[in-house]
Amino acid sequence: MKYKIWNKTDNLITPVGEVLTPQDVFSKYPASAIEGIKFIIADQPINMAVFMEFEATKNIYKQQGVQITDDMTDQEVLDAITEWEETPRVATPTAEERIASALEFQVMMSLPDEEQGV
Repeated sequence: MKYKIWNKTDNLITPVGEVLTPQDVFSKYPASAIEGIKFIIADQPINMAVFMEFEATKNIYKQQGVQITDDMTDQEVLDAITEWEETPRVATPTAEERIASALEFQVMMSLPDEEQGV
């Protein structure tokens, strides 16, 4: 999903099709009216598919391993998050996990057929 910063002037459309004016949003989410607090929305017609505070979201994704630096613009941060979300991560099993799996397989192969559920 692509993201953008809400400009606090556009209407927002919720996943259930409700259209919220900026005043509606400010009433429902008072922190959104505070100057300097930015909110992330989806860059699509149903733009309130997400509504996340920018700095907290940025920190969460940094902790998860997204390459975000302090010199990035807001849009560069959002693009990095989008790229990270859309790139499948393949977990490489550790040596211990591979050994445990092999031992488990050996045990299963040594069981009589009736214990294996065959």
